[in-house]
Amino acid sequence: MKILITGAKGFIGQYLVREFQSNGYDVVGIDFQDGDLREEGVIDSIVEEVKPDIVIHLAAQVGILFNEIWPYHSISSNVVMTLRVACACNKFNIPLCHTSTSEVYGDVGNIVVDEETPLTGRLTGIYALTKRWSEDIVKRYAPRGLIIIRPDMPYGIGVPPGKGRRAMDNMLWQAYHKKPITVHRGAVRSWTWIDDVVRAWRMVIESGIPGIYNIGRDDDEHTMFWIAQKACQIAGVSEDLIQIVEPPSDRTVTKRISTKKLQSLGWKPEMDIDTGMRLLFDWIKQFPWKE
Repeated sequence: MKILITGAKGFIGQYLVREFQSNGYDVVGIDFQDGDLREEGVIDSIVEEVKPDIVIHLAAQVGILFNEIWPYHSISSNVVMTLRVACACNKFNIPLCHTSTSEVYGDVGNIVVDEETPLTGRLTGIYALTKRWSEDIVKRYAPRGLIIIRPDMPYGIGVPPGKGRRAMDNMLWQAYHKKPITVHRGAVRSWTWIDDVVRAWRMVIESGIPGIYNIGRDDDEHTMFWIAQKACQIAGVSEDLIQIVEPPSDRTVTKRISTKKLQSLGWKPEMDIDTGMRLLFDWIKQFPWKE
């Protein structure tokens, strides 16, 4: 099977390319330097040349903060680009695996959401909104064999810490440099190691069963205060660094997804969070502190 992956140099993309290649797949990875997929005809030319058996569309503007800073870029990247890719897949009769996000569920409180949960929760901003639009687009313009992946809280080595980046990474970075660690009161998450995430992705595609799939964990929930405590423990610093604040009104405090559908394919997570955070900490130590 030949697989075309857009956004191949991104965090998930790099691991996904490696996962499929190591399991014998012919993988062609493209990113921005290979052409602006928002422009008319670019993805059509690439798909026509590569002739993939499936397209995995990862390319997007990610991160809640960055999308709020650049809302027009968010729309062009997450909506217009997705439309171009969907239309190209439809034109050449190639199945699409589209990357969405668990943010499309919105803020639903303590409800556990599965793939059949109506998308009626309060949205947290332009990122969630554009990803909802992107799902509607691929359903309309690339329905044949369509797979939609909703990743939830992936973590691992590969993204430098800093403003707008993953909370776990920043907490480890702040702990290492003995800086204050801000925690939103009541915030709860279940984190999934990136290798487990991309293995799940591969299993979904290998199943040949179209549909929507949550990829994440529902068996290892932790408060973000616990994550901050663990960061301090790993760094060997005082928990006095932790500062609990009220969460912003535009953030989801609690995220709980069901992964029963994914587990029905035989997937089980392998990395425990203590080991994962320690591996991530050893990598993050290389980054000097900057405000």
